[in-house]
Amino acid sequence: MIRSLLLCAAALLGACSASIADGPDQWREVAIEVRPVELGVERVGQLRFRGGVEIASGDPVFGGLSGIEVLEDNRIIAINDKGEWFEARLVLDDDGALTGVAGMRTAAMRDESGRVFRTKEEGDSEDVAQLPDGRFAVSFEQTQTIRIYDLNRDGPFGAAAAGPVLARTGALRENVGLEAIAAAANGAVLVGAEGGDEPTTGLWIAQVEAQGPPPGPWTGYPLAPGFSLTSLDRLPDGGGFVALERFYAPVIGARARITRFPDESLRETGEVMPGVEELAVLAPPMPVDNFEGVATQRMPDGATRIYIVSDDNFSRRQRTLLYAFDVVSSPSSPPR
Repeated sequence: MIRSLLLCAAALLGACSASIADGPDQWREVAIEVRPVELGVERVGQLRFRGGVEIASGDPVFGGLSGIEVLEDNRIIAINDKGEWFEARLVLDDDGALTGVAGMRTAAMRDESGRVFRTKEEGDSEDVAQLPDGRFAVSFEQTQTIRIYDLNRDGPFGAAAAGPVLARTGALRENVGLEAIAAAANGAVLVGAEGGDEPTTGLWIAQVEAQGPPPGPWTGYPLAPGFSLTSLDRLPDGGGFVALERFYAPVIGARARITRFPDESLRETGEVMPGVEELAVLAPPMPVDNFEGVATQRMPDGATRIYIVSDDNFSRRQRTLLYAFDVVSSPSSPPR
């Protein structure tokens, strides 16, 4: 009798433990408010404005968005700099303009042991890229690491797999480390450091399954004066890459710069990567914030869509802005 009671108690305890453990592992809904934002111009540089929204929430988990990836079904996967996943759906009108965001939910990101990150330093995830096999690569700025996640297989609560180890990251200063990441060709990732104090910042190209550190940084991405690199994404149909840069000074305020460069630029040698073309600079009086994430998509009408999202730093003085742009000019010849 006593043995039976003990077995029942153990079974109940095990069931309760499983329930408790499963709780934080699951996606949970995040209530958001979405308000339209006008840029004030129809076109900036080589980009046509295709709608903007401000996303706000009373849920303390929401904020700090630092990376975004747009999937084929207008679903977005985003991360913040506290090691948390966000998933939602873009709402577009009949003309393809961005009008809203719906179905926001969140989950905690995990390390290689399946454990939730314990500190901001451990979980400072900065950019995300979907690989050709469907997995997601995430860059972590303060630990200078790359982690790989299989959301399709494991959901958001699966343990990370260690990504490639990049050479010569020890010289990167705290909080200006591995900021940007994009899927490159042939199972590789393109990774960029934030930079900001020098005219260029380092780029690495590494195979996801690489066993040892690749040479690097491979070359220098040319930054605009006072700007730093915050995000990268691969353009649709193998059209090269798009990069997002940010600028901030207390008196001048925030600015954002969007550039693109072809695959051929990554095959060049030299201290400064050639072929970087400026698409647009966003500056006041346009509503500009701390833009940190960029993602691209091929639209049904054939247009190249670029989305950018801002990190509000969990501050009431800043906003989470999501803007949509379509490229309105054909690529020019890469400058030399």
